Amino acid sequence: MAFVLLTITPLAWASSGSKSTMDNTEGLASFETAAGGDLESTSPAQSSASTDVVRRVQQGLADQGFYFGPIDGRYGPQTEAAIKAYQKSADLKVDGQATSQLASDLETGGQVGQLLGRLEKSRDSTIDAAREALLANPQTRNLVEGISPENRGAKVDTKTCMAKPEPRCLLIEAVQSARDIDKPEMRDWALGEILTAQARAGLAQDAALTTRRIHDPRLIMVALRDIAKARAEVGQIDEALAAVNIIPDPVQQAEAYVAIAEIQSQNSDTFDATQTVKDLEPYLKRIESLLSQISFRARMAVILSKAGFEQEALAHIHASQGQLDKITDPHNLNKARRYIAAAYADIGMAQQALDVLKTVKSGADDTPVLIAAANGLAQAGDAAAALITADSIEEMRYRALVLARIASYQGGAGQFEQAKETLEKAKTAAKVIKFPFAKAYAYSRIALAFNDVSISLDNDVALLEEAFNSAHLIQDDRLKAHIFWTIADDRRRGGDLAGATRSQDFANAATDDISSPFTRVWMLCDIAEDRANRKETDAAWSVFNVALDEAKTISSPWGRARALSKVAGTMTSLADHTVPMPVKP
Repeated sequence: MAFVLLTITPLAWASSGSKSTMDNTEGLASFETAAGGDLESTSPAQSSASTDVVRRVQQGLADQGFYFGPIDGRYGPQTEAAIKAYQKSADLKVDGQATSQLASDLETGGQVGQLLGRLEKSRDSTIDAAREALLANPQTRNLVEGISPENRGAKVDTKTCMAKPEPRCLLIEAVQSARDIDKPEMRDWALGEILTAQARAGLAQDAALTTRRIHDPRLIMVALRDIAKARAEVGQIDEALAAVNIIPDPVQQAEAYVAIAEIQSQNSDTFDATQTVKDLEPYLKRIESLLSQISFRARMAVILSKAGFEQEALAHIHASQGQLDKITDPHNLNKARRYIAAAYADIGMAQQALDVLKTVKSGADDTPVLIAAANGLAQAGDAAAALITADSIEEMRYRALVLARIASYQGGAGQFEQAKETLEKAKTAAKVIKFPFAKAYAYSRIALAFNDVSISLDNDVALLEEAFNSAHLIQDDRLKAHIFWTIADDRRRGGDLAGATRSQDFANAATDDISSPFTRVWMLCDIAEDRANRKETDAAWSVFNVALDEAKTISSPWGRARALSKVAGTMTSLADHTVPMPVKP
């Protein structure tokens, strides 16, 4: 697959205070009014751009439907009018100037538009089946009744949308709220999330307009990465790779590519994950930083190892070790060695990881490797060595997390007494953690570990009580609520209805304690998507409805824009999971 690399300077897109509501059609109307002049005549906004830049601008405007004149590199009234129409549609400063930055923006936008059209076509092939499945379910029928292919694009008012919501109307509401956000950087952030949700829903035209309104190109790259990951999660790998292909920064491009392979691996698509990793290898050479190359090779090795390709995994690690002598900066050299050590640990070669770590000056940066080594040893059944490695982790916030993980492995192996002892050590470590959120996070992992061991021990009541006690020590309201929801779902899946009921009561109370409605919406949507990923459709839609009702109450532009884009994206995700994933030919 050929990668298209473009150069975009962060924050180079000029932002204007204008909030024109002009859409693309109105822009074309103004263009047509001004387009009758002589192409070679001098314009009031005469551009000093080169012929090549003007030609690139003309081509970009033509690709996006703003310009219908000749692509000749000659700046005149027709080109000026088209530039102004585009600038108005994108809330940019309207000066009619053809610049190299505008040319780059148009080229990127054109590629994004092609991708969005592809996603829309792909989505249309399955959306009718998804809609029928939703209509067949009494709990979800109200979400799609009255929404047919012919009226999906119809404009809706707020009252109608909130009464019978669907992704497009929610996202229209989100865009309107985003336009009312005063700070440009916060507005761009919200629009980036909206763009991702629009692309997931197959709303190509809406997403193309949102792309023009985002004036920080870094956020477009983030959105493309998120689009790629979302498509990979539902098995649409070709569409995911098409999104990656547009990302102009080679490091972020590789980051998205590896993320797709990791998702494939998690979905047990080991062959495809391996192929994705192999396809990425030639493109590593485009990354100038050797440290970045080694980091990606380490992650690629882990993916290959999990797929059963041990020799190929080791080949990547050995290739990384062969690059070490080319790194002259001592700090970067130590970081590279730690990446390699972590890769060894993640593929189950803990001793090799520790041997590499010995070549690095000891410090706090050793912690990730020690965590990975301890986890790898525990997963391999060597709990004693795992505990020794955990004890070498100086920072208690990390030691507590590792001990909790080791205890879960011990419980799964039937070593219940040892697991209890390990969890007591984890609690001791957690007590002395100074940072509030770090302490809260440690208690959250300990609570989940107690829950895991309880389930392994035939739903042991005493251990469940320990899980509750640990969860109650969490001082972060959102994290506490999420942990109780997780425990409740785990108990329900394990057949412990009494434990599930108690956990859910705690979850509901903790959710009510969250002061921010937006935070509640985000957490509930995450829970809904997790349930959908587990094929628990009814349970997913049930908690989604709670999130949707919460989102309706938010009035601040910042919170409302992000909350509505979140619920719209979750609604799309749940609909995607309502029908089976397409079977490969």
